[in-house]
Amino acid sequence: MKTFRMIGMALVAVMLSFTMSSCDNDDDEVDPYKDYPQLIVGKWFNITPEVSIFQDFQADGTLKSTGLDTDWGWFELEGTYRVEGNKIISSVVAEGENRVITQEVEITNDFLKIKSNDANPDMEEKITYRAREFFDIKGNYTYLNSAVRVVPAEGKTALQLPEGVLFQGQNYIPVDAMHGDRIIDVMKKFFADATFAADGKLNHTLDGEAKVKNYTLNGNNLVFNLYEGSDTYKVNATSFPDEDGDRLFIIIPKQAAWLGGMVDLVEKENEGLKLDAAQIAALEKEFMETFETFTVILSLSKK
Repeated sequence: MKTFRMIGMALVAVMLSFTMSSCDNDDDEVDPYKDYPQLIVGKWFNITPEVSIFQDFQADGTLKSTGLDTDWGWFELEGTYRVEGNKIISSVVAEGENRVITQEVEITNDFLKIKSNDANPDMEEKITYRAREFFDIKGNYTYLNSAVRVVPAEGKTALQLPEGVLFQGQNYIPVDAMHGDRIIDVMKKFFADATFAADGKLNHTLDGEAKVKNYTLNGNNLVFNLYEGSDTYKVNATSFPDEDGDRLFIIIPKQAAWLGGMVDLVEKENEGLKLDAAQIAALEKEFMETFETFTVILSLSKK
């Protein structure tokens, strides 16, 4: 009898084990997307000569997305999101309008695939890749390509200069003079031959002359000096390598650091002029109010 009881208990244990296993399998079948809310958190990109997309989904439910796409054109979005099953529902502000966008997605550790988008029903599938948040930037790079978006604020046609300061004989700089092609030319020259060294130095050649700037990298946050002789105008950018580590991407949003080049231009044109702190502060405020968008997405090739 004792033997039979032991056999009976063993059978019950086995049956319970199968039952629990079956329940687990049923749970997986019922909710195959249960990990999506955790998987979506992070930075995602797809940057090619034709497409430049960067998305940042934060754990607190906020998101930022920027870039250039063949279907969407230029876009810069900020807002909130939530994950429901295999759908991302985003509430964003785009071009001054509030929009709710629903996307059907597939998410893994490595990629985020957008299968459909109710804002653009004819859109083909799009894929972005998870950006590495910690990486070794050291190495020698050269300029590959870039995308630039410069949009003045509504009603703005010029950047007003401080009283008595002239640019080409005028007390202002037309916004047309600060177009994307000018920025691309600056980036091409700056990163034609650039090395991020181990000592926090950014060595590069500009117009045949060797230059040394400072940089820091903390996660994806890259800070470096864009202009000569001043620590005032440090560029604060987001940076990450591609999947293979042979390209480096740098995304620079609108910020006062772009003023460094303009200050230099103005001071060179006005012989003997050195803008004081109050004039620079006024110019920074004017710059931030003059442009709605001033974004650069850079792609560098590692030598």
